[in-house]
Order: sequence, then structure tokens, then C-alpha cells
Amino acid sequence: MVRKSRQKTPTRGRPKTLERDDVLKTALMCYWADSPTDVPISEICEKAGVSKPGLYREFGSDDGLKEAVLDVYTEMVSQHRYGILASDKPFDEALESLIMHTTQDRRALGIPDGCLLFAMRARRSEFGPLTRKKLDRIRAISLKKYRQWIDRAKSNGQFTPDISAEIAALYIDAQIGSAMRLQKEGVRNKLIEEVLRTAFSVLR
Repeated sequence: MVRKSRQKTPTRGRPKTLERDDVLKTALMCYWADSPTDVPISEICEKAGVSKPGLYREFGSDDGLKEAVLDVYTEMVSQHRYGILASDKPFDEALESLIMHTTQDRRALGIPDGCLLFAMRARRSEFGPLTRKKLDRIRAISLKKYRQWIDRAKSNGQFTPDISAEIAALYIDAQIGSAMRLQKEGVRNKLIEEVLRTAFSVLR
């Protein structure tokens, strides 16, 4: 009796998870370095070494790809900022750490200037529903973490009671966004540091 072979038919190409990670990293860096609305899918496919059909099978659409990229970016960049806000440092020290994190030398880290998240928020209306929803969710999380940080500082007597946590959170978020825009425009980081310290002086 001849036994049937149980050998599996080999799958084509690279493992699915590796392809997904490669595409996400490529798309993230393209969007971050250039405009997130001006990078064509064909460019990402070429740089990542994948086909358009393969990309669409994995992410569903350009909108799905951008939504997934935002998750990677949040994990890669925003979590560090969240860590500063959740630390036990006195408010003034944490604020200084936030300034230094915002104005760090991106080129030394091998990443583009500016912030992909703020760049995408500035052009929110140009994205699909999945990306818009993800942008709104990330912004809501960031503002909540700012409010929690301010409330904790208030309870420790380190923050003026005259400014509400909601207003302070919106103000800080706006200043960080402006700083990222200046960095993308080529303004020196040392100068942006002073701009932020001046802007945040009302909170000290």
C-alpha cells in the first residue's frame, strides 16, 4: 500500500508577518520623510519589494495601510512621550524632559525631522475614514494623558489652580505640534527649545 505524502506545499514568497513589518516600516519612513498624502502606493511597493495586490490583500486599502502605520508610529515615538507624562518627576522637570524629547536631534537617531502624527493631523480631511478615526483616537488618548499629568501636578501643588487641566492639555498639545512644524521647516533645535520654554513659561 502506497502512503500518501503529507509534505505541505511550499508557500510563495516571504512569511506574511515579515512582509507586513517590512511594508509598514517602509511606508512609515516614506510618509514621515515626505508628505503622508503625496507618497503613492507604487513607491512603497517598489521600496518594500512587494506587489500592489499583495499590499492590498494585507491592508485592504491605502486607508488601511495608513491606519496601521499610525499604530506603529505611536508605539515607536508617542510611547516615550507618554512615559514622561506618567513619570514621578516634579512637573517642571517633566516639562523640561518633554521639551528635550521634542527637540532631540532626529538625524542622529536616523529618523526624519518633525512628527508624522502632527503632519497627518494637519491634513486629516484628506485621509480615509479608518485613518481619520485612528487620528482622532490617538489625539484623544494624548489629551487624556496630558490632563492626568496636569491633575497630578495640581494635587501635588506643582501647577497653578487658575488654569484647568483641559485648557492646559490643549495648549501643550498645540505647542508641541507647532514645535514639530518648525523642526520640519528647518529651524534649529536649540531655537525651538527656547520657543517652547517661552510658551510653557505660563504653566510654571
